[in-house]
Amino acid sequence: MAESKKIPVVSKEVLIPFIIITSLFSLWGFANDITNPMVAAFGTVMEISTAKAALVQLAFYGGYATMAIPAALFVRKYSYKKGILLGLTLYAIGALLFFPAAEFEVFGFFLGSLYILTFGLAFLETTANPFILSMGDERTATQRLNLAQAFNPIGSLFGMFVASKFILVALDSDKRNEAGELIFNTLDEAQKAVIRTHDLAIIRDPYVILGFVVIAMLVLISVTKMPKRDTTKKYSSASRFF
Repeated sequence: MAESKKIPVVSKEVLIPFIIITSLFSLWGFANDITNPMVAAFGTVMEISTAKAALVQLAFYGGYATMAIPAALFVRKYSYKKGILLGLTLYAIGALLFFPAAEFEVFGFFLGSLYILTFGLAFLETTANPFILSMGDERTATQRLNLAQAFNPIGSLFGMFVASKFILVALDSDKRNEAGELIFNTLDEAQKAVIRTHDLAIIRDPYVILGFVVIAMLVLISVTKMPKRDTTKKYSSASRFF
């Protein structure tokens, strides 16, 4: 009992890698909760049905369903670090594709961008959780994972904050008259086109900024020595770095 108390949850040897990988939990929490409010926004500005707008969530969670098993197989064959780097690459590509999607104003383009983005999220979640577990003694693995997962809600809250305070309130298509009716629906096609271009740019910008943040994380992780673990085992106390 006394011996187990001396075991650190995170040793000094892996403190920097632990902090960096833990920050990824906030990144996918942010993506999750900035995307959910986009269903109604797309429905209005693109003038599509609620059912079709719900494809935003289908594309988002469909990416997880499609890529979760391939991600696990990739990590098993290669390494946690390579899995995370591939996940960040897909995440960044998906986020940056929002720029051409907004330029072309094609709903399907946005769906494709989200689908690719969530490929990256699937890789990150599949990889980061066992990687955190492996960063130290097996007896403190659960504590380590709980500590890392505590940062996921922080990202989620920030995503909701950005969506509500910077995106939804800035959308001209969501303005209503005194009777509570959408003004957008009463406008002619030329006026709608101007508002659509404006609003899609508002939706686009946070994702593009996020894409550059993810690229910065990609570069940071690629140059940081990470503890190398045996990905064929649940945990490992190996201490080599790569």
